[in-house]
Amino acid sequence: MDKWSLEEEIADKQSERTYIDAYPDIEKFRRNDFMRYLDFINTDFLVKRKNVTRLIDNREKAQHYQETIRKKMQISIGPLPEGNAKRAFVTETLEREGYRVDKLYIETLPDYYATANFYYPTDAKTPLPALLFLCGHAPEGKASVTYVSFCVEAVLNGFCVLTFDVVGQGERKVRKEGNDDAAWMNPVEAHCLLDQKLSLTGEHLGAYMMRDNVKALDYLLSRPEVDSERVGVAGNSGGGTMAAYMGAYDDRIKAVAPCCYITELRSLLHRIMAQDAEQCLPGFMRQGLNHSDFITAAAPKPYFIGAALFDFFPIDGVRDAFIEAKAMYRLLGFESGLELYVSLKGHGLWHDMRENVLRFFCRSFSMAFIENKKIDYEQLPDAEDLQCEVGDVAASFKRKSLHHLIRERAGAPHEQSKKKLPHGFMRDRLMQALKLPQDFGEPAGAMKNSLCIEEDGTFAFEYEAGRMRITGAWRQLTERPGCVLIAVGETELENVLTAKAGEYEAIMTIHPRGTGPAALDPQSSFGLFDPETASAYNARMLGMTLQGMRVMDVLMGISRLRQLPGYEHVRILLHGQEEHALTALYAAVIAEIHDVCLKHLPVSFRAFQIMESHRWKPVIFVPVLSQAFDVEDLLQALRPGNIRIDGFLDPMKHASL
Repeated sequence: MDKWSLEEEIADKQSERTYIDAYPDIEKFRRNDFMRYLDFINTDFLVKRKNVTRLIDNREKAQHYQETIRKKMQISIGPLPEGNAKRAFVTETLEREGYRVDKLYIETLPDYYATANFYYPTDAKTPLPALLFLCGHAPEGKASVTYVSFCVEAVLNGFCVLTFDVVGQGERKVRKEGNDDAAWMNPVEAHCLLDQKLSLTGEHLGAYMMRDNVKALDYLLSRPEVDSERVGVAGNSGGGTMAAYMGAYDDRIKAVAPCCYITELRSLLHRIMAQDAEQCLPGFMRQGLNHSDFITAAAPKPYFIGAALFDFFPIDGVRDAFIEAKAMYRLLGFESGLELYVSLKGHGLWHDMRENVLRFFCRSFSMAFIENKKIDYEQLPDAEDLQCEVGDVAASFKRKSLHHLIRERAGAPHEQSKKKLPHGFMRDRLMQALKLPQDFGEPAGAMKNSLCIEEDGTFAFEYEAGRMRITGAWRQLTERPGCVLIAVGETELENVLTAKAGEYEAIMTIHPRGTGPAALDPQSSFGLFDPETASAYNARMLGMTLQGMRVMDVLMGISRLRQLPGYEHVRILLHGQEEHALTALYAAVIAEIHDVCLKHLPVSFRAFQIMESHRWKPVIFVPVLSQAFDVEDLLQALRPGNIRIDGFLDPMKHASL
């Protein structure tokens, strides 16, 4: 049995039943209050978008829509990082029967390189059509067996192919903090970590990966073997994401083939939650964009959608995206340019998918498809064969990691903390970073009732009527007027009974979205992603922040408390630990509460950019925070006041002096 056939058989057995067996768990997870809320807003996005697209019924409207979404995609991707990067170094050439592979480094930012392989036929007449192949989340990167198989199949059919290691994969792996050289992060973990660090200065990993893609395409077009008028892009899974981005972004691409990626966002988010960093562009959903828009934006380019029936990318979403894109292609006059192939397998670039992708490019570029390429799949180049770091050339030039670039962009320690900033300035900047409306108050549709405390001391109030329920608990300590301590995120009141007896009149706990009884089941995304990371990226696509949602919940709790008779002007002390310490601090600055008790507060935002790893939950990573202010600036905004800090922690959650 061929190597690829055996892998397909194993994958099919693992995926066919699990696709159906997952439904009871999906429904169980969706009963969580926070998951139900995400479903509400994701469905609202879909309905609003469909109300726009169903009115597009002629060529003029379709052209206007296409122009609009192209602009919106540019906004979501944002400006690519800049720098004079033009160098490329071939370190060695691998000889195989019928083809060669140049092993090379491509500079994508100054002193920052992608490790790449350029496959080309040995004796073919040039120039030849070429493919930029973008890798999915395989730890081996460009050396993954199905990706190498595609490159060899394509080159023996008369194509040149350039592929490279995505950051966090292959020769660009990211090491785990404090472990030996053999301990590497998986690609999803690495991508999210790098994105979190970048987000603090208002950047995101997707823009850096797009910079790699564009510079790789620059190099591909510089090769004398390549016909610049016949260049396509393909990729699978995360590589399918990047292929879809490039098809819409770069007009030098003439044909597009993303596989195991295109679906409909609401279906995807309902089934497995949001994906990782680069697949969740900031504000993408807020601008009304969906996967099918990548296809529409690419018209009139020939377009191939590769899908798998048992993929965790929902097949019903593939259908919806294809139907919508087909209608747009028809209105634009290019209906025959859009194709769909569905493999009766699970997620992966298996042999049948690869063959159909290659046949598509042959049709697009007027080439003959060679049926029998006589490939020995047991003798494909492996990771060692394809490794770029060989010989004196690789050692002769300076190379930086993305961690190095992030440290450089972090700059010097924050200067603002040396002086107290006006409270109004701090409050406005904080609300802007958290994506909160300046007149936050009670949101439209919220129930304007005070707390209804049950006999057991629990309470719940609705946020955005009928959509989100915020829960908590109340303990009356004394009848004497005093201070109400609001504990953010605590599930046990005893955890905050740390002050002298009689200091508090009552203690109130609030469980912000996704915490306490609404905490997400660790299996909510079926092991594909950390659920809190996924919900944070869902919020990012919607133009929101998970941290902002949780701060708003605390602000609503304060508002409800002050609607209780006798508590209209009560003194409040906000308490929080670790991640919740930041939520409490933000709420205190916004609500002008100068009494806080914060346990194990992060020492600074900049520290997360300096250290290579961290152990904090993703909720704390709010775009542009380190540019706007640092932790000490926020504390200064509360002074003078009753500020109690029970220790600072560094990014690894070690005590910091």
